[in-house]
Amino acid sequence: RSRQQYHWLGEGAPSHAVSLRTGGGENVLIQDDSQPQPEIIGQVELESAPLLVHEGAIYLHQARAYLVDELDWNGRIAHARPIDADYYTRATLSSQIRQLTPELEVDLGGYSHAFGDLTVVTQATGYRKIKRYSHETLGYGLIDLPPLTLETTGYWLVLSDELTERLIAANILLRPNDYGPNWPQQRQAALSRDEYRCRTCGTTADSLAEAGRANQLHVHHVRPFREYGYIPGENENYRSANQIDNLVTLCASCHRRAEAGQQARSALGGLAYLLGNLAPLFLMCDPGDIQVTAEQQNPLTQRPTLVIYERVAAGVGFSERLFELHRELLTGAQELAATCPCRDGCPACVGPAAEVGPETKKATAQLLSILLNAVITTADD
Repeated sequence: RSRQQYHWLGEGAPSHAVSLRTGGGENVLIQDDSQPQPEIIGQVELESAPLLVHEGAIYLHQARAYLVDELDWNGRIAHARPIDADYYTRATLSSQIRQLTPELEVDLGGYSHAFGDLTVVTQATGYRKIKRYSHETLGYGLIDLPPLTLETTGYWLVLSDELTERLIAANILLRPNDYGPNWPQQRQAALSRDEYRCRTCGTTADSLAEAGRANQLHVHHVRPFREYGYIPGENENYRSANQIDNLVTLCASCHRRAEAGQQARSALGGLAYLLGNLAPLFLMCDPGDIQVTAEQQNPLTQRPTLVIYERVAAGVGFSERLFELHRELLTGAQELAATCPCRDGCPACVGPAAEVGPETKKATAQLLSILLNAVITTADD
């Protein structure tokens, strides 16, 4: 048949008119300013702009590198020009849940589960220039852009104080660290040595203060403090743990990323990893449609809290569905942990063994058993 017979369908495949880098909402245009007549070469979602087209970013378009000289945030235009660069850029993003408002909450005896509205504030803080192939860090830069606020819905679990103490006593959860009496001095020494600069992204204390984000420089233990076995009043192992060579200065967002693996050393982190794998299967959605966070002491609840939230404004109903599937979701997680052939953990269950520690899989299974027993007991009552 001739092409003319299909002319009514339109010219070319419909997919050619759809950008894979945008999926709705407000967009930022990328403009090539190197030509006499500036040309629009692409666009990204507003939420992705702080990561992809911040000032100083390397933006790739049709296998060609462009350097972003300026991001006009209000005008929604990134001004870029072609460049021969042997490096790429990687931005650091910090997300914080600022509000949890339950629409429906159920006390299961020992913990509660709920779904409702939440607010997530995302802030790009800085970026690294990374050399191709060798992946060495060549330099740092600060990203000075407004934070983005996402009003969405989520599903969460909050452990009670009583259950938390029981889990800590059983070594299922970790007790918050006491870093020893010399911690204030050693912390200050590390900050001074690093010149009050994040060793990962290069963010400085002064730049944070100028951006209204003061007091966000942290000091991180390279080898986790818990591994030194410090017991207050019984030994002085804190001295080895707090040696200056074991400390590094990080901004708040880089600190959270550095501790992501250490956080998973507890059962709460293992459970978050399991649910992150399973929830998309129950929801029949893309894994990128949701985000899972777990904190030993959530700033809002002041208790161990696990949150799964939707990464789309107002949500599309995933959170309520997870609330309804609470028992099935935990049962699936328990079965996955029990049947996975790995010994100490792997990417298919509680997380890679090299990151989660040897006891995490066992502790996560114990936590799941306790949570499921509470569901069964409540149902029987």
